Amino acid sequence: MCRVNYFIKITLVPILFLGLFYCCSPETEPGSVEPLSIELISIDVTTFLGSDGSIRLEVTGGSPPYSYSWSNGSATKDIEGLTAGVYSVIVKDAIDSTATGSVMVKQPIPENAVLDIEGNIYTTVKIGDQIWMKQNLRVSFAPDSTEIISYSYNDEQKNAETFGKLYTWDVAMNGSVMEKAQGICPAGWHIPSDEEWKILEMQLGMTSQEADISNAWRGQGVGTKLGKGGESGYEALYAGRRTSSGTYNLLNQYEYIWTSTESGQYAWRRCLDIAISTVGRYNTFPKTYAFSIRCIKDK
Repeated sequence: MCRVNYFIKITLVPILFLGLFYCCSPETEPGSVEPLSIELISIDVTTFLGSDGSIRLEVTGGSPPYSYSWSNGSATKDIEGLTAGVYSVIVKDAIDSTATGSVMVKQPIPENAVLDIEGNIYTTVKIGDQIWMKQNLRVSFAPDSTEIISYSYNDEQKNAETFGKLYTWDVAMNGSVMEKAQGICPAGWHIPSDEEWKILEMQLGMTSQEADISNAWRGQGVGTKLGKGGESGYEALYAGRRTSSGTYNLLNQYEYIWTSTESGQYAWRRCLDIAISTVGRYNTFPKTYAFSIRCIKDK
């Protein structure tokens, strides 16, 4: 009996020891996996409005495999063919740990360009004695850094990059009701008045009598000069609109632009139709419609 008991004790001790060693192994101890972390490395665009930027993503820790969700819709680890802007990513590992990050892809700034509070770049054009932005405003913050309500056509961010954003009149004016208010334009710029629009139109060939006509399309050929590829250099984008009910329509066909001039409970706007050579001057839509904004430089 003693010999048998001795044999059992010798056999059990190694088994228990091995089991204890395995349970306490540092490779499987909870919390021993390195935390998931990421680093974003941006490669800037080489020309203004170019699309050869890229972002390289380095991932460490966590439990592979990883999945990637980029703000531009990409699901690959690295992204390329990018225009200038801020891009963000969410990385998730096999046990649903996540890491997030963002980085800006920059571009060269052309001479006489204007930057808004977010760093968006706008080129300019001189028409007569006026200096206008050549792109629609696409800012999401007021000059004091307060976030504002703005809309990308069909709620798709990529449309904001191409066409600019859409704003209600009150937001565009940043709470002001004064003609030529800065509104949400960069410092040194303002929302053009109805009269400043008339000056632009007459510079391009509209008569003063035509310029004063209300709620009509006027000035044969002036709309074409303001359009994409037109001789004025204004380069309308035909960004469409957002109605008070939240419906988007008329992208790539119409451009609606708020002025800073009120008209009773309404405000004057300009309308450009890609298929019409004239310019509309109207004060019929409520201020809760969201239209484009073109800023003009202070004198």
